[in-house]
Amino acid sequence: MAQHASQFTVNDNQRPRWMHWLNWGGRRLQKLGIQVAPLNEASLLAAAQKQSQLNDWGDESFRIGLQTLLTALNEEADLSLVGRLFLRSDLVRLLTNRLKIQETLKRHPEILDTPIHRPLIIMGLPRTGTTFLQRLLAQDPQFRWLRLWELLDPCPPPEQDAPKPDPRIQSAQKITQQYETLAPAFNTTHFIGAQQPEEGNILFEHAFATPLFELRAHVPSYRAWLRTQEMVSEYQYYRQQLQLLSWHWPGRWLLKAPSHIWWLDALTQVFPDACIIQTHRDPCTVLPSICSLATIARSIYTDQVDLHGIGQYWLEHLTAGYKRGRLFRKEVSTASICDVQYSELTQSPIETVQAIYKFFGDQLDQVTEQRMKQWLKANPQSKHGIHRYSLEQFGLTETEVKQQFP
Repeated sequence: MAQHASQFTVNDNQRPRWMHWLNWGGRRLQKLGIQVAPLNEASLLAAAQKQSQLNDWGDESFRIGLQTLLTALNEEADLSLVGRLFLRSDLVRLLTNRLKIQETLKRHPEILDTPIHRPLIIMGLPRTGTTFLQRLLAQDPQFRWLRLWELLDPCPPPEQDAPKPDPRIQSAQKITQQYETLAPAFNTTHFIGAQQPEEGNILFEHAFATPLFELRAHVPSYRAWLRTQEMVSEYQYYRQQLQLLSWHWPGRWLLKAPSHIWWLDALTQVFPDACIIQTHRDPCTVLPSICSLATIARSIYTDQVDLHGIGQYWLEHLTAGYKRGRLFRKEVSTASICDVQYSELTQSPIETVQAIYKFFGDQLDQVTEQRMKQWLKANPQSKHGIHRYSLEQFGLTETEVKQQFP
């Protein structure tokens, strides 16, 4: 059933007036042949080298993904001035991080001997409860999970018992405040906080190989390229970053990224003892939810957001990921994957967690269970607002979606 337009969360996403004026100025400058915030490889690499005072890139295969992304951003994304400024800052940060990671691994090769044992990895289509489950399981002190601040700036490797708060926490808080200003409805769809658990997908940005870029911008040629990648080397680099982050902060990793469903073969090859959880939810709910999130995210980077175009884009994208994951599970029956239904997770979260622990041969003690119950009480589903959306809003129908997800 269609909802009234005013009830949709995307309609609450009222961007600040100065943003419209700045983007207007950017369009005027572009007509005069003046391009602010250039998104070209040479400029970005030079900026990262200057900022970090480093120049050893290590394995330079990442540049193929970077070049592909930049071409798509410049030719397909219809970026606004604010979008270009924001993306340029982001890309320079990622390149700077890559230089610092390379330098740290070069100075401390022993980092790559850091063990990663039986990581608990959550995956599934986006908007299927992966974030909720990760943050619930994060109440178990045995787990080491990724905080947003260390994802945004992994070097120097964080210390578990640092004598004072890491200054990177404050830097990450400024970034979350920027998101809140530029896309006011973003936290309703996906709450972000500097010290909140976040998805490991962000580390794949350092390899310029992740669907996260597609969430921000219309980049179909980049998506086409990404689908041809086997991703084994990218997952190996992901593992190296996890080793770096757990060097001075050990623990059993609790990780999540919906996009793992795309590359289960690479994931299980690089993490052969991984304990994998796959979440499931009605695709007729998943599709409009991810479309709503993408619409709000893209509003930061462009003034031209085509709702029906986003609907078709994500229908095709999620269908392809769903089929690839299903094919892997059919062909590789030895993979240790625990299935979790969204309805059961939200209605009976503690019982669902108990079932997960039992599946993998782990024990849920009473103290940890109580911590989880306290977290649930303090974090009701509507704590940051109610996310409202519909299939019709994005030009989709139940029949069309169900045909793609048998």
